[in-house]
This record gives sequence, C-alpha cells and structure tokens, in this order.
Amino acid sequence: METSRGLEQIELSLVALFKAMLTTDPTLGLSGSRSSEDGSIGSGRPGGLGSSEFSNMRVVQEKKEKYKNESVIFLRRLKPFLQFKFAAAIDETRKALEREKGSSISRAGKVKLDSRNHDLSRDVLWKYSPLMLFSREVDRVEWEELMKKYEMVARPLYQDEFRDAVFAWKRIGRKPTGDESDILFTSQIEKQTDGIATTARKLTVKRSQTLAKSLRSPIGENSSKTNIERGSDGRIPPCEVFAGILDEMVPIMSMEQNFIVELFHVTSLEQHDFPEAATATLPDERRGVDLKRARVMDPNRDLAKQVIQSMEEVFSFFPGDMQSLVDWSLQSDPL
Repeated sequence: METSRGLEQIELSLVALFKAMLTTDPTLGLSGSRSSEDGSIGSGRPGGLGSSEFSNMRVVQEKKEKYKNESVIFLRRLKPFLQFKFAAAIDETRKALEREKGSSISRAGKVKLDSRNHDLSRDVLWKYSPLMLFSREVDRVEWEELMKKYEMVARPLYQDEFRDAVFAWKRIGRKPTGDESDILFTSQIEKQTDGIATTARKLTVKRSQTLAKSLRSPIGENSSKTNIERGSDGRIPPCEVFAGILDEMVPIMSMEQNFIVELFHVTSLEQHDFPEAATATLPDERRGVDLKRARVMDPNRDLAKQVIQSMEEVFSFFPGDMQSLVDWSLQSDPL
C-alpha cells in the first residue's frame, strides 16, 4: 500500500470483492440498494439475484460469509497501516510548523496561522480516500475506528498549533495604563457627590476625545503624537487579540471539518460508490476538493452527528482554551 502501483492493484482486487459482496447483499453499506451491471441486483424480478429466494439459498449464504471474512481480513491489515500513515502525515505538518517558528519571517514574535501547512499532511492521505469508502460500505464499526485513529493523532497537532498562536497573540497584546484605569473606573468613594449622569458624561467626553485623536488625519502637527498614542511597539488591545485569534482559527477548523468529510466520506450526498471512486483517478493523482468552500448540513442525521463528534474530538481542547482567553482578555481590559 506504500506504492501507487501496489495500491492500484489492491483497489482492483477490492472492487472485485465488493461487486461479489453486492451479489449476495444488494443493500450493502450506507448507500442503500444498488443495481448490478446487468440491472438484476435489487430489481425485484422473481428469481433474480435480488429476490428473497436467491438471498436465502444456502450457497449464497456461504458465499456471503466468505466474502465478509475476506473484507474483515483486509480491514484488519488496513487499520494499523493507516494508523502509521496518519502519524507520518501529521508529522509533515508538524515539521513545517517547527520550521516556521524558527524562521526570520515572524513579525514581533508572531507568525500568522497558515492553512497551507496542513496541505502537506493531506497530500499524503488523499490517495487512501477510496479505501475509507470501502470501509464505510462494508463495516461501519471499522470505519469509525479509522476515524478515531485519525482524530487521536490530529488533536495534539492542532492543540499545540493553536496554543502557540494564542501565546504569540498575547505577546503583542497591550496592557492598559494606570491613567486609563483611573479615567474609566473612577472610584465611587472618591466621587460620592457625582451623580450617574455626571460620571457617564465625563467618561463619554474622555472616550470621544480619544476616538477623535485616533481618527484624525495624520497630516499636521498631531500626526506623530497620534502614532505614539496608538503604540509605537505595535501592541493592540486585548479585545482585538481575541478577535484576531478567532479570525485565524475558524477557517482552519472549517477546512479540517471539510477534510474529514471528504477523506472518510462522512456524507450521504456523494454520487459515486466504491468501484467508481477507486477507478476514477490513479492514486497519485488524487488531490481532493476545495476545502474552503462551505458545505451544507448533511440530511442524514447519523452522518451529520458523526461529523460533529469528530470535530468535538479533534478540537476537544478548544472550548477550555477559549474560555481561558476570555478570562485573560477581561482581566487585562474589563471594558
């Protein structure tokens, strides 16, 4: 399964096995009833291959059991191999991230998250996509196990990548000065005589002046002063740090969801079965689809739930990390 030629031969053998399994069980897999090349499977014609009389014949039952055993033997071989390939593929992305961290292109200690780093691992795995479809069609349990193997190796990569990004963003976050805190949160003990309306008016005036300075044209005598007030070190408010992190992470997560759907065929909207997927292109020519394009919710509730569970597993760390980031942002700048 390492070479393109070997993988192609294996898939041709599996196509023959799959078609043989269809003769004994026309409702095989999640795709429902199909028709054979001569149109007899599932046709419902009396005495046809899809009739109950044929399906209950002893010789057919024996063949069905034999074909099932053959598929089980192959899937037992496939699972440890793909577990190894998943780890090797993820390692390609991890190496790219490490090179990026040590490069000189980082700006102010921060490198923007780049989805192209994940293409390195996906390019390794696209060629095995038809095998995922074969697994889904013949053995749902083994198919789910393959997905779990992938989720286990993908989660640490995203966790490290996202946490490094959060740490880098925090480093360019601006901390409020003492004067800002005094202006925005004047103690009621010191201002017992000030009413709510007076305090609100003072805060509004102060914030309006600050906003006006930031929006003022840079041409003129106040241009250098405005730049200094905005921060010569390039630091930004905590709220913008939070927004910037989400802007980088959400597209990465969306593409990963689409990749899982496409690689493992977690969808009922496909128009092809395993033989068609295996013979459509050569293994080395498989490149997947545009992962940035938004997908619709799958009408099959079981498969839609499977997608959600996979994403929750891969990004199980995300809710806790985001809550910690919210806490940090509020502690740094409550307003």
